[in-house]
Amino acid sequence: MICPGCGSENETAYSVLSNSLVCLETECGFELEMNRSEAHEVLETEEELVCC
Repeated sequence: MICPGCGSENETAYSVLSNSLVCLETECGFELEMNRSEAHEVLETEEELVCC
């Protein structure tokens, strides 16, 4: 996913605490909030969820 905040093409992480995709660039901090059903459509399996 290309981050709309900083334009980075690096991977994003899913935050279980905020139910959002988070840009991993240290200077960006962009978060895209989504509900649980949307997250399951985007993510392949629950084992791949990243919890920070």
